Amino acid sequence: MINKQVFLQKFVESALLQGNLDEYHKLVKVFAYTRHSTLDATATKYTTEVSPWIQALSANVSSLGITYRDLVTTVFSSDWVTAPNPRFVRSYTTLVLQIVSAHPEWVPQAMSSLARWFTYGGHHKDTEPERVHSHVHVLIQEIHRAIPTCGPSLVAALAESWPFRAIRANVQVVYVRNVLRCLEYAGGVRREVLQMVLNHVLQIDVEVQVELDDLESDEESEVEDTGVFEFEDEEQSDAKDGDQSDAKDDESEESGSDSDSDSDSESDADSVTSDLGRARYNAKKTVAKLDALMSTLLTWLERHCHVDEQTGEMSESTSRLFLLFLDLFDTVILPTFKSRYTQFVLFYFSSQNAEYSDVFLGTMVGNLGEPMRSAHDRVSSVTKVSAAAYLGSFVARAKFLTPSVVRSVVGVLVQWANTYMDWYEEQDVQSVVRTYAQALGAPQAEIERHVVFFAVSQAILYMFCFRWRDLAESQSGGPIVETELDSVCWCTELEGLQRIVFSRLNPLHACAPAVAQQFASVASQTNFMFCYAVLQQNRRTNGYAGDATASPDLALRNKLDSFFPFDPMALPVSRQFIDGIYMEWQD
Repeated sequence: MINKQVFLQKFVESALLQGNLDEYHKLVKVFAYTRHSTLDATATKYTTEVSPWIQALSANVSSLGITYRDLVTTVFSSDWVTAPNPRFVRSYTTLVLQIVSAHPEWVPQAMSSLARWFTYGGHHKDTEPERVHSHVHVLIQEIHRAIPTCGPSLVAALAESWPFRAIRANVQVVYVRNVLRCLEYAGGVRREVLQMVLNHVLQIDVEVQVELDDLESDEESEVEDTGVFEFEDEEQSDAKDGDQSDAKDDESEESGSDSDSDSDSESDADSVTSDLGRARYNAKKTVAKLDALMSTLLTWLERHCHVDEQTGEMSESTSRLFLLFLDLFDTVILPTFKSRYTQFVLFYFSSQNAEYSDVFLGTMVGNLGEPMRSAHDRVSSVTKVSAAAYLGSFVARAKFLTPSVVRSVVGVLVQWANTYMDWYEEQDVQSVVRTYAQALGAPQAEIERHVVFFAVSQAILYMFCFRWRDLAESQSGGPIVETELDSVCWCTELEGLQRIVFSRLNPLHACAPAVAQQFASVASQTNFMFCYAVLQQNRRTNGYAGDATASPDLALRNKLDSFFPFDPMALPVSRQFIDGIYMEWQD
């Protein structure tokens, strides 16, 4: 009597070595298994029947070259990871590992077949996702250990299997969690993986802002702009939108009852209301998806911020991770104008250590470059304007910054702006006079010429509005008493700010109206500076400062008025990581 295992091994040898096509196709069919088309009872039967074939095929892995693509693809694509038998799963894992070890050219396909399981668990019908994910990660880790150069294949597989942005939030979160889990054993691809994660979150972040902008433009007068110093709760905003929609419906019904001829108008109004309701619903879904992904990334980050028990400082691995995130921020997030929440990853990370926030601020100052423009300057004006916005918003909102850091940053920017004005005033006298005359009319081309200066000036004014208490001290050196502001002593870092505000370049004209108005108010109330006359002159000239709707310089307005990177976090789950380190506006 022939031993069954010997028979199976001979069968495999005949199919692979002797080219018996019938037996080869039967062998391919043996390993074909899809959980969706098989009952649970058959899944158990599958593991029982296939187990001896695994051993037989393992003895012939050296023959599994490119010629047998159908068989290898079937082995990789089988839903073996869902099998309930742990012993079977271990045997199958060994088989796949043997194939890629003997034929490294199969590594990309193996990685692709494994990465697709990272969305498993995102649907209600998926059972025991943790067990399935564990099987997949064990195999990827074993492949990575056996073939250390497989990193690019893993990255390519993750990119290929990444779910589309439109797919439901649960699937996205499950996938991102598994992608981040890969970094526990594949540190060599950390940069590439984190860049993919940030890019994905950033794309959804930008999509949210586009949807919200579209909503605001559709609703027109329904949405009031509260500026950068007053903010509404998301729930309050939604409630207000709902009330206004109801009011519209009521008005439509009343007008419809007056005459039959108004029925078409009523129908159109209902259609508009329906479209707006649908748009709000879609926007809320996208916001919830962004919140889920941001909280997933922040949770992962929180687990990887380790303190060295011996030194009490952040561990070396955490510091390396911070520098990596900072580099990714510089290349991925900083150049993106519409990002609103993704940058809070760096905000949170910087709060973990004073040195991290210093490095972040230093990097942004470095992006500003020298005040005097140079032909060798490799940093674009767009990046410089963004860097200035991040500096101003970070210092204004980061509760964890000490007064000395606040003063230092303000001093650096004040010095930068004064150096720029020195360079500017050295230009041809006629050019200076012409530029000043044009500054009051502020043609876009002239403002664009000095846009970095205006961005730096706005950052200084914005920081002053939020952190003036850190920039002043009482004559006795004690805490500031707000009823005795006449005797306040201002830090030396503010010297030169008056020159900036009253300069020929007229930064109050170019800054966001809300910032210019608020600075004038705070500076006046604290007896630091009185500049309402400049605002009035600007208003008489073309109505820009204090009147956002009258500005002819829409390009500059978009850059300076609408981008305050660390405006309040409105994501309900993610903001739990931010609230404790975030400074709210104080009157």
